[in-house]
Amino acid sequence: MANHNWTQQDDLKVLYITLYGYTNLYPTKKDVAKLIGVSEGSLSYRIGNFKAIQGIGKATNYAKLSKEVYDKNHTKAQTILQNLASL
Repeated sequence: MANHNWTQQDDLKVLYITLYGYTNLYPTKKDVAKLIGVSEGSLSYRIGNFKAIQGIGKATNYAKLSKEVYDKNHTKAQTILQNLASL
């Protein structure tokens, strides 16, 4: 797969599934990866970004965009974040 330039919209989707899990419309990692246009491995790595921001797991580095999306959106209500993420 070609390099993917992650967008804020992509990160909103990943933040949502990191915090709340998968949705009825996109019930698996494979579904969300296909929606975003990345491999499942890339999606897993991006989920790791958000876990690193939360201090969870082994990762210590994360993308600047992921941090910005997290800071702006992690306290929003689940339904609001789901709508923002278009999930």
